[in-house]
Amino acid sequence: MNSVRIDRSDPDVVDVVLGEDIGPRAYAARRWPGEVLESLVTGALYGIPVYLVMGMAFDQGAGRIWAAVGLAAALGLLVNTFAIFYRGVRNVTRLRFSPAASPTAMTVVRGPRTDPPIPLIGLRQIWIDHSVTESATAGHKPVSVKINLKVLLWNGRTVRPVPLLPPTTDTAALHRQLQQTLAPTDVQVDLVVKRRVESRGSGVGYGGSTGGVGGGGG
Repeated sequence: MNSVRIDRSDPDVVDVVLGEDIGPRAYAARRWPGEVLESLVTGALYGIPVYLVMGMAFDQGAGRIWAAVGLAAALGLLVNTFAIFYRGVRNVTRLRFSPAASPTAMTVVRGPRTDPPIPLIGLRQIWIDHSVTESATAGHKPVSVKINLKVLLWNGRTVRPVPLLPPTTDTAALHRQLQQTLAPTDVQVDLVVKRRVESRGSGVGYGGSTGGVGGGGG
């Protein structure tokens, strides 16, 4: 999915579509092949101190050291597989507002599952954070684009639908449509856009920032 969109196809609800409606198994199946090599290498590398101690202090043979490497890699794979599956279970694919004409509740949709509805009276703010790192060379594409969306509740909890939204997301349009959807409510909808310029030497230097902040109608 390349961008976030607003789905009004159901006359009873308004959906903020954040990702594909797939279950944890399908999510894990998609992510696992791309992360398996990384988990194996990470597990093996984290065991280097153990291998050194085994070889130097305990005078272990090469066979036992390679066995330890394999065990560490397997543990890394197991932990990573569990983490991927857990993300699939917790992955939020939609924020559903109902009824469509004048929402009174928000439901968090996690693939085929839905959480209990949250009364909008319990929502304090929807926050869209759009950070752009520009290239130091004029005319070049941005070095990185990071977009976060989170929902703040009055009880202090935060609903973080996804770590990062697709970089192609039109945050201004998303902000505007969320404001329109929640206009009959007291839920505040904010968009903050931050821009900085990559340093020509090393690292990233701040080249200024721009921000747009708006609130839902009350």
